[in-house]
Amino acid sequence: MRTHHTNVVEFAQTVSCTKKFRHDYPIPEPIKKLLLIDIYHDFTGFVLSQYLSEAKSFIDEFLSFHPTQSYKKFLLEQNLFWWYVLYQNSMNDEMNVIDQYVLENKMKYRKKQIIPAWLNEWGKAVPKFYLMRNKHEQQKYLLEDILNRKEVEVSLNNENFYFHEGAFVAGTLIPIGNSVYFPVVDFYHFTYETSVEILTHILFYYKNYYDTTTSAYQLFLHLFSAALQIENQIIEKNIEKA
Repeated sequence: MRTHHTNVVEFAQTVSCTKKFRHDYPIPEPIKKLLLIDIYHDFTGFVLSQYLSEAKSFIDEFLSFHPTQSYKKFLLEQNLFWWYVLYQNSMNDEMNVIDQYVLENKMKYRKKQIIPAWLNEWGKAVPKFYLMRNKHEQQKYLLEDILNRKEVEVSLNNENFYFHEGAFVAGTLIPIGNSVYFPVVDFYHFTYETSVEILTHILFYYKNYYDTTTSAYQLFLHLFSAALQIENQIIEKNIEKA
């Protein structure tokens, strides 16, 4: 069981003094709400306005080769958008979308150093595959990274989503302090009956792609593409048998 140092006041991150966001240090609840509600909505709105039209061709092309169930299409589009944005962000050393947002709000956030420090962590986020291990608190899950087998605690704010133990998902996690993370948008979740076979193939493909792919984003998209194709094939076979 992970131990959180919520009572260690000297290690708590503050609005004005935090210049480097620490994943393992706690943050006071008012600051957490500021980041997760006000800054999240303002920043994601800014990113949408900057990148939506640019990302559309990538999303449309990907969807044309990877049809998915209608009820999961919006989830797929949302995740594809953020994977595109974060990949482009990682490739731009001079002025990426995070730098641009922080610069445009420099005066507004000049006394709130924790905001640019937190947003900088978005630029380090990489999409991954996870297995749901268990739900140990209300809307909090323990997830396992399928590639490095490390566990991470994740808070889900969407009460409409409930994941059973063993659910297989893909998404991008952002830190919110105290070694807790949240997905930048809701996870793309694979259907239960396809999860075991997809997982087996992903681990096999990972060994083949790892040495030939330099970008973590490109490696993930190779694996995610394969996962969607396998999911779709299994679903089609099951429909034919029905």
